[in-house]
Amino acid sequence: MADVETYGISDERIELGSGVTVPRSWLARVSGEQDVPATITVRVEWDAELGRTAVALASLEREGGGVDITSQVLREVRTHWIMTKSAFDVVTVDVIMSDGGVRPIPVREFLRLERERADRDSSDSLEDAVAVYRIATALSYPPLKLIADTLQISQSTATRLMTRARDAGLAPEVRIQEPRRAPAVDPYNPGRPYDPAAPHYGPSGTGGPSIGR
Repeated sequence: MADVETYGISDERIELGSGVTVPRSWLARVSGEQDVPATITVRVEWDAELGRTAVALASLEREGGGVDITSQVLREVRTHWIMTKSAFDVVTVDVIMSDGGVRPIPVREFLRLERERADRDSSDSLEDAVAVYRIATALSYPPLKLIADTLQISQSTATRLMTRARDAGLAPEVRIQEPRRAPAVDPYNPGRPYDPAAPHYGPSGTGGPSIGR
């Protein structure tokens, strides 16, 4: 299995709203990728024009003699997967704690808590959908799919929620579209590809985090 090492993380962080922040840029190094006899280095940047993270640079360095980096090898490089996989190491969400303080938590923890939440009303659904949308843009993950999977609603319901949020001015940056296919990254469980057909055993709790403002 390929190992992803995230480093060179920018100190400057972009605030996307709903407590979601992402570094301006970072680097990810991958070795052991199947059918790629080389070390892959990817630089990821926040792209305001695209409204999401994007790969700014990708390079390969062969791991030893007897290897030629051909066009076939280049086609096997999963830049989108590397970008999203590494983003889980650097994206955080500010949540309000019981003592009133604000603490940034890893994005995967936030998504897991949101998926297990059982006391969500219609107002909460709209607020949570906006937060998950902003997380998806930081991860370069299809937003409507991530909203549907996290809130456990249909994708058409997710679309309606985001249309409401945009039209009400709660999230004017919303683009009602799926820019690309979801990469094989499980948003809720590190270290394994996402299987949308896998059963979900939950919810296990009755509350969810409060999103920092």
